[in-house]
This record gives sequence, C-alpha cells and structure tokens, in this order.
Amino acid sequence: MTLIEKKKKATTGFDTSSTSELMSAVLLLTDSLEHAIHSTGPDELVSYRIAIDAAQSAAGIAETQLAECLEGISVLEQLAITDELTSILNRRGFLGEFHRALSSASRYNEQGVLVYIDLDDFKPVNDTFGHAAGDEVLRQVTAILLESVRGTDVIARLGGDEFAVLLTRTKWEDSIMRIEQFNRSLNKALVIWEDRLICLSASIGVQIYGPEDQGDDLLNRADTAMYEAKKSGTALPLRHATA
Repeated sequence: MTLIEKKKKATTGFDTSSTSELMSAVLLLTDSLEHAIHSTGPDELVSYRIAIDAAQSAAGIAETQLAECLEGISVLEQLAITDELTSILNRRGFLGEFHRALSSASRYNEQGVLVYIDLDDFKPVNDTFGHAAGDEVLRQVTAILLESVRGTDVIARLGGDEFAVLLTRTKWEDSIMRIEQFNRSLNKALVIWEDRLICLSASIGVQIYGPEDQGDDLLNRADTAMYEAKKSGTALPLRHATA
C-alpha cells in the first residue's frame, strides 16, 4: 500500500452512529434493570437479557471502530514525518529525532556526528532528463545512505536534493570510515535512466555534536561546512568537524 493509499484509508471518518447506538442500548439496559429490580416476572427478565445483549453488541462495535480510528491517527502521524518519495524521514521527522538526540547527549554526556549532504548539479538532471529521472536519483541516494547506517542512526531527506544523516552515540574517530563511505558511494554512483547514465556528485558537511550543542547552531554549522565544501570542490571537508 502506497503512502497516498494509507493516507486515504487513515482519513476515513469515524462512524459516530455506533456511539449513539451504544448510548441507546445503555439507556435501555438501565430502564430494564429498574424494572427487573421490582419484578422477577419472565417478561422483565427477557427484556433484561435483550438489553444486555444489545449493550454488549453495541459496545463491541464501538470498540472495533475506536481501534480503527486510533490506527488511522497513527498512520497520519507517520505520514506527517515521512518523505513520500523516498519513504525516509522528512524535515519535520528529522528535527524531532534530532532534538531527541541532542537532549540525550546533554543528559548522558554523549557525542554524535551530523552529516549534511547536498547533491551537486541536481537541477540539470531534472532539466535534461525530466523530473521522473530526478526522483529516481533521489531514491538511489536514499538507498546508498541506508546501506551505510546503523539501525540507531537517523537518515532524512530535508527537502529538494538535501539529505541529513545523524550518527548517534558516535565519537568522531569512530565515524570517519562511515562518512568516507558516504563520500565514495555518492560520488561514484551511476543511475541508469532510459539507457542513459546519470553521474552522481555530492558535497558533504560534517559536524560533531556533544552535550553543550544547540540544534539551530549545529544545523547552521553543518550547512555552512557543506557549502564551503561545494565551493572548494572538496567532497569531504573533515577540517570543518569541531570537537
């Protein structure tokens, strides 16, 4: 099921008629109970049993529909933080994970590494090959990044041709090999589109974060490092990483 199909399913309205049905059954049950208290005749007892059955049936329906409604809300929440094209986190989803990682670093004295990635000359890809080809390039970039991260790391498409990878609970010296792997893979990758080759190229900005770092400042530093790398033609500006 695609994200669009999930969204359509999730936005299906909750049938509130089951709530009215449940309330009517409860009122019927209450009335029957009052009569049953003062009489033990067979008609009253039958009425009492009918009311109980009706209440149980309506309650079951309401419970099922409530569960479906809650599942729909959960799907919508996931859609809100997911990039529809690549199925990884979008900017909103990334910022949530990013701030949680910084809070954890502050509380537990942790370190991590933020990797900011921008594709080079992506607009000509769209102009030359079409937006469908550009979409395929973005999906291929996502696949390359996913191959090099751990389950605890965070990867996101921030928008357009910009990506971010958050290597959580990682010291700088432990992250270098993986960052170099990003660099090699992204800058030697080829995307085949309608029997033509599209060469990938990317600029990477890297910043270490620790207990004292703030979100906006860290993002700005990583963004600046990436643009300096793009201007200098250096794919991997390790000199911009700060302890």
